[in-house]
Amino acid sequence: MKKILFGIATSLMLAACSSDKGEVTIRLPKDFKDSTLVVTHITIDNTVKAKSADDLVIKYDTLAVKDGQAVLKLDKAGAAWYNINPPVMTRMQPEFYAMPEDNLTVDISKFDPLAYTVTGSPLMEDITAFRAETQPVRMEYFNLISASDYVDPEKANAMLNRYDEAVKKFVADHPDSQAIPYAIQELSGDDFKKIYDNMSPEAKKSILMPYADLYNQEVEKMIKERDAEQARKDEIASGKQDAPNFTLPDLQGKMVSLSDFRGKWVVLDFWGSWCGWCVKGFPALKEAYQKYGDKIVVIGIDCNESETDWKAGVKKHEIPWLNLYNGNDRTLYEAYGITGFPTKAIINPEGKLVNLTTGEDPTFYDQLAAFVK
Repeated sequence: MKKILFGIATSLMLAACSSDKGEVTIRLPKDFKDSTLVVTHITIDNTVKAKSADDLVIKYDTLAVKDGQAVLKLDKAGAAWYNINPPVMTRMQPEFYAMPEDNLTVDISKFDPLAYTVTGSPLMEDITAFRAETQPVRMEYFNLISASDYVDPEKANAMLNRYDEAVKKFVADHPDSQAIPYAIQELSGDDFKKIYDNMSPEAKKSILMPYADLYNQEVEKMIKERDAEQARKDEIASGKQDAPNFTLPDLQGKMVSLSDFRGKWVVLDFWGSWCGWCVKGFPALKEAYQKYGDKIVVIGIDCNESETDWKAGVKKHEIPWLNLYNGNDRTLYEAYGITGFPTKAIINPEGKLVNLTTGEDPTFYDQLAAFVK
């Protein structure tokens, strides 16, 4: 008799314990006034398999708010990404990832600026910890880029590097965390790949692993393209390739060809007045222009802007070397394999390309010094 009663009691206890499985309790800020709350979600499987935005199936739940909280029943279709719609326009909104059988609690203390925690599953508790560790740097970056229309690239890059280091520290401190596939998507290139390729079996059990797998495909493609680009630059540096010839108008409308300068060292500067790093690099290029004098010919080739803006940029920045206008013609970009701005090229007196540098890189001037002795 006792066994029968114990069995019934146990069944009732299991039923009580399982009744709240597959739901999320959302506790709202004290000043939340609305009687309803909208939560959207999309399954992870759908997100990963979608070929375009039209393939995404976003589902909406409108929840009743009572005594400052709402209850959401989780989608039985599978693991999903959920977003809680704030009552006001904000830069970010509360989000969480859940399996159909999870039992989570979302505590939102503020919507703007957003402050919330998610408890109830190892994944979300680790993601909450990750956010807490990296949020200060993230907010610094958001505040920096929001403060004005112009952002100092060096400050922005330094802050992004700090954020990357915070992400890598979290991974090092929590090697078996199921939040790792989530965290490393904040990294790029080799930083991501190194961690992805060495994830522990426990970390790979994460329901977010399909996201990391998908991102890995993109990173592998990017690394392959980067390596091919580097191989092309190495080939250029060998001095075996002829510099593609071109004929473009100068400030007075006179047509000028690269071949006019055969027998001299030539520096090409592909730029645009819209490009902050191009403008930032002018002082160093002006210094080289003065230093080498008649030993080099510097040719600025303006790209991706109107002729009026080009001429205004030359005047504003007091550019002393020969200036030519390419506009939006991509033929020359493709001929030189330009992938970003500024791009500088060094051409030897025999008309061979010996250097191609993308971005404002100080080592370009070391290369120039080695060639022009």
